[in-house]
Amino acid sequence: MRKLYYSISEISDLVSEEQHILRYWEKEFSVLSPKKNRAGNRIYSPKDLFIIQTIKKFLRSDMLSLKATKERIDKLELNLIENDRKTINIKDNLNENISKEINEPINLTETQIKISHSDLSELAQVLKEIYHSLEDL
Repeated sequence: MRKLYYSISEISDLVSEEQHILRYWEKEFSVLSPKKNRAGNRIYSPKDLFIIQTIKKFLRSDMLSLKATKERIDKLELNLIENDRKTINIKDNLNENISKEINEPINLTETQIKISHSDLSELAQVLKEIYHSLEDL
């Protein structure tokens, strides 16, 4: 079942890592910053879960150092930022071109033309599962 937010204990169980490790990763990786609820407890989004799974893969499976993992994560984050910039440019160009075509102002929202980060995270998870199932063959 896909949820909007997960507690630290749920995330800990999902990724098979101790809670103190997750809190340590928060300090080490600026991209990992779960929100806190009114009670002050961490609440992790699907994006946070994807980041944690990626960090775990780099550290545990790929056996990268903490420094190398940080570099990889930073590179991935820069790619996401660059993709967001491209999306904004595409949105602006689409709005301008459509407005010219119909001689009316139009303003498409980003949600109408882009896949959300959580959708990308879900897609990445599905691709990861497919990849692992192919490795087993």
